Amino acid sequence: MFSSRSTRGACFGSAAVICVGLVGCSGAVGDGDVAPQTTTQPTDETTPTSPVAVALNPVAEPTEAGGKLLAAGDYEQAVEQFTRAIKAAGASAQPVVVDTAAASLYRNRGVAYLRMGFPDTAKEDFTASIAIAPADPATYEQRAIAYMQLGDLFNAIRDSTQAIRLNPRNAAAYHTRGLVYLRREQFDRSVADLEQALAEDPALTAVATPKLGEAYYRWSEQLADDGDEAGAAEKLARAELLVPEYVLAQQKIAEPEEVEVAVLEQTVAKPVITEAVEHFNRGVELQIRGENDQAIIEFTESITLDREQAAPYLRRGETLLAMGFPDTALEDFQTAEDRGSPSAEIHRLKARTYLALESPHRAAMSATDALHDNPGDASMYALRGEAYLQMENWDRAIVDLEEAIRRDPGLKDAVTPSLTAARKGRSEAQAKRMQTAYSVTMPE
Repeated sequence: MFSSRSTRGACFGSAAVICVGLVGCSGAVGDGDVAPQTTTQPTDETTPTSPVAVALNPVAEPTEAGGKLLAAGDYEQAVEQFTRAIKAAGASAQPVVVDTAAASLYRNRGVAYLRMGFPDTAKEDFTASIAIAPADPATYEQRAIAYMQLGDLFNAIRDSTQAIRLNPRNAAAYHTRGLVYLRREQFDRSVADLEQALAEDPALTAVATPKLGEAYYRWSEQLADDGDEAGAAEKLARAELLVPEYVLAQQKIAEPEEVEVAVLEQTVAKPVITEAVEHFNRGVELQIRGENDQAIIEFTESITLDREQAAPYLRRGETLLAMGFPDTALEDFQTAEDRGSPSAEIHRLKARTYLALESPHRAAMSATDALHDNPGDASMYALRGEAYLQMENWDRAIVDLEEAIRRDPGLKDAVTPSLTAARKGRSEAQAKRMQTAYSVTMPE
């Protein structure tokens, strides 16, 4: 949690603070992607300052460094620099007055989190930024992207609409809302928004046109199902003009080859026990007995004989993790996931591995994926709670740790120390926010 200063002039409104709004109205995004940097516009104005002023200001250096790292694509280091700036400035997500400079720091860090692949954490920073400066369309636009990636389509539409209200020429917000309507199968609205995005900013052609063509094609299918043959033909013609390759591919998918299906069924019906499987089975037996070194040898031999299997990579990674080699284990888990469909077991193992590698953000995301597959897994609530604790996200840590104990009382002794630390962290953070609010209201 961010520290606060109670001394006069510590807030962002001070003239000594130098903070540039690095991310404004973002560029267009692909479905599931974050906005590119090419269309970002600064929203905060800065005033020239001398090198001495910058050197004496603890906020300026990490802010400038964070901006350079964000522009260079080094999002993880950018997060660290913006966090330093927030702590140094005593920024609070519950301010007494509007503070656009503080809002800029939260927004920029949120963008870095978003580009790292952590939309949940990014959403929290965007929310903090909006609480500080509620009239900035760029932040609503960015939070809409985070909501879209999280699958919260209702709030994604709400935020992108608010961004458009605040800036009716916001092409990126039209694009984002068009993508959300496409997911919701509201194809008429999707087409309208994507075409508006292109009208506002023709530079979006490369990213918006494929989705516009998809919306037209799926709209034609919807109209055909409803019996509107003329409307379906019109939309299909438009789709063929925009994305002819996509339309052709969809039409081929609709005509499966029965001969290939029959051959596949015959192949599946006759399983063969191979030498690779025999090595894998022996590896599992050794793993159960705790003979990890020998188990690694058997799993490796199985992989050598058949590199397309997922199971040997998964078990070898699990064994390596138990032996204290999380970095090597992670490589095996990723390979196993690439060779087979993601499973709750892979997500659980990756969550444990990321926590061992001191990467709590990724650990929390993997634990969330595991809980989507198995909502009753108390151990994953405990692990995600520990990850949130390391991230100083006190409220979420408390919720998850309490849920872990509720689902499995046997975890109480192991979880209680972390739960106590989270409650203490939340109390201290609340006290600091109150102290900061009091300092803001003190007369000069």
